[in-house]
Amino acid sequence: MKLQMTKKPGRLRTQVGTYYAVLIDGTFFFTAMAFVAPATVIPAFAKELGASPWIIGLAPTLYNLGWMLPQLFSARYVQRLTRRKPYFLTMAGTQRLFYLLIAGLIWTIPADRAQWLLTAFLSCYLLSSIFDGIGTPAWMELVASSIPERKRGSLFATRTFISCICGLAAGWLTSLTLNRFSFPINFGFLFLWAFLFFATGWAVFAYLTYDLPVEKQSQPKAGLGNYLRQIPGILADDHDFRRYVVGVMILLMGQVGLAFLSVHQLERLALPASFVGYFTISMTAGQMLASLFAGRLADAKGHKINMQLSCTAMGLAAVLSLLPPSLVLAVLSFAAVGVSNTTYSVSRLPIVMEFAPEGFRSVYAGIVNTFLAPIVVVTPIVGGWLVENFGYGTVFHATLLFNAAAVGIFTFWIRDPRDIKESSTAFSQTL
Repeated sequence: MKLQMTKKPGRLRTQVGTYYAVLIDGTFFFTAMAFVAPATVIPAFAKELGASPWIIGLAPTLYNLGWMLPQLFSARYVQRLTRRKPYFLTMAGTQRLFYLLIAGLIWTIPADRAQWLLTAFLSCYLLSSIFDGIGTPAWMELVASSIPERKRGSLFATRTFISCICGLAAGWLTSLTLNRFSFPINFGFLFLWAFLFFATGWAVFAYLTYDLPVEKQSQPKAGLGNYLRQIPGILADDHDFRRYVVGVMILLMGQVGLAFLSVHQLERLALPASFVGYFTISMTAGQMLASLFAGRLADAKGHKINMQLSCTAMGLAAVLSLLPPSLVLAVLSFAAVGVSNTTYSVSRLPIVMEFAPEGFRSVYAGIVNTFLAPIVVVTPIVGGWLVENFGYGTVFHATLLFNAAAVGIFTFWIRDPRDIKESSTAFSQTL
């Protein structure tokens, strides 16, 4: 795939190196995540450790919480960096090491100390996501400054497609590992496999990327208080971005039943825990299907349409979970989750890059992720409360309603940033 040419050799080297670094590292990253899939493996592991329903609901969302919460604060620091690659590699490397630590904890904490292991696992899982979130603004600036706008969707979709092919094998290996080894040793191996893939991707990214220095800002450094006081102004002035934040909030609330999907299907179909590997394969197949069209669709039509598709697919997964018990329907529900995950992941960061003015990408991403972190915390807790008091049916009905609302909001209330730019250009040309 050809990248946009430039007269500056350093700029061209940055584009080509970063393009393949993001592609290869992303492939290894998402393959690693297949071994510790938040929608399947993490809830099953928490359940085997005797976690309550609300803990089971919270466990897979801890990663999103830790990833989202610190970005607004780290974005301020990233804005002042002249080189972002060393900062990102440090944060990402620390994040990956926690998976090796989790594997070690699983193998060393006695099996009869399940609550100790559960607490240690949740703590490490959260810390790993925090370091990932701290490093994300720097990663985003590297990508946005190196990859042309209309190449980002296809790049993100291509790495998803390749990682899905690898993820199918990872799903098979997940089931094999869970069957062959006793609990909790089997889950320890899953975290080890994840670490090995994470580490390989990190090494490739470190080797391929070339970080051009960024000119220092001429204005004085703003204190944290002044920096945070800019945020309400951004939200007040940028109406379209504010509406997008509201839309993503409803979208995330629409994942209220996601953490309970695998546990629900295992229980009502009386399946062993090893079947989460097959659910992962099904979810990966859905991700692969979506990656065939999500990237090109976003590059050609904008990223808003992928957000609409994500809500639609998650709503479909809820509908399939409300139908009578069937292994086929269970498999299809996870395929729908895979479509939802891919369409969302392909566009969630690129659309923010397009909303944000030059130099404010990391701040805009920080606003979205940090402001929505409380939703990530509250949603699974509400889901766990609904399951405990009203059963699985209620939580999947809530999932369906939130996603239906999100589809309406993205369709009728939120404008795609490309449409905003085109209308602004057309208006300026008439003056």
